[in-house]
Amino acid sequence: MKKVIICSLVILSFFSCSKNKFTVDVEMQNANGKTAYLQRMIDNELINIDSALIENNTALFKVKKNDNNDAYHLYIKGWRRALPFFADNQNVIINGDFNAYHKINITASETQNKLDELIRKIEKSDERAQKFFISDFVKRNRTDVLSPYLLYRYKWAFNLRELRDNYSILSRELNKGYIEKLKEYITMLERTAVGQPYIDFTLNNIDGEAVELSSLVGKSKLVLVDFWASWCPDCRVENPYIVETYNLYKDKGLEIVSVSLDTDKEAWLKGIKDDNLNWENHLSELKGWNCHAAKEYGVAFIPQNFLINDKGIIIAKNVNGENLKLFLSRYLR
Repeated sequence: MKKVIICSLVILSFFSCSKNKFTVDVEMQNANGKTAYLQRMIDNELINIDSALIENNTALFKVKKNDNNDAYHLYIKGWRRALPFFADNQNVIINGDFNAYHKINITASETQNKLDELIRKIEKSDERAQKFFISDFVKRNRTDVLSPYLLYRYKWAFNLRELRDNYSILSRELNKGYIEKLKEYITMLERTAVGQPYIDFTLNNIDGEAVELSSLVGKSKLVLVDFWASWCPDCRVENPYIVETYNLYKDKGLEIVSVSLDTDKEAWLKGIKDDNLNWENHLSELKGWNCHAAKEYGVAFIPQNFLINDKGIIIAKNVNGENLKLFLSRYLR
């Protein structure tokens, strides 16, 4: 009789545990031997809440259900950023190829399905239409967890005023996850707006030596802080303009500080050489988007730049191509 009772309790315990959990099934080609991390946003940072070794191209997470319906994230070392998904306490399947991040499929909740459909519509539109579509969605869905997520994901498309306006619409019931990241990003944009004093940072150069931005500001008329990466196609297109600008104005008071969001040092150094970036100050943490200087300056896309005068004031930002030469021709004449 005792054996029957014990077996019954074990079975009940199993079903009770299963009922309180959902699974995240990862099926990822070309990822054998890599570790997959399940992450969640805690205090505005993505924190690893579980990990699993990928064997036979698969890994499985068992996740305790909770009331917070904000995004989870899957990260595998080698990706530039984690993959967000919305589970809604339901089983999730993530499948694809490790080397094709943008083609990975997520089979999950109704929230995820709605997000996928929204993104398809957004990606088919030009930037102006994207902003209108997202802003309209936020106005009609101020309590929806997807509203702050979409604003944060496409934050590069909005200026500071537009982000403030959209943020003000959101329900304060959304007090976790991406609404906090959005608030933090808006604060960063305010701190690095034109007219604000620059923010100091320290990064290593190509020789591993620490360089402070403050050691360079004030020694020349202008310092151009340029955020880029060797893997960024738009950056490589922009680089010839920066090289030409530097050659024209290096003797008239222009200094350039290049901050790379690379993770591979060899690729970083090759990019410097191939693009003839022939100035001294090339800095990086080799942490990709986790570069602390990029975070301090609210860098959400690259290339992105900031022009700092000899008094340490940001006088312009995101001046590219021929416009950069035109700006300097007036400022350094």
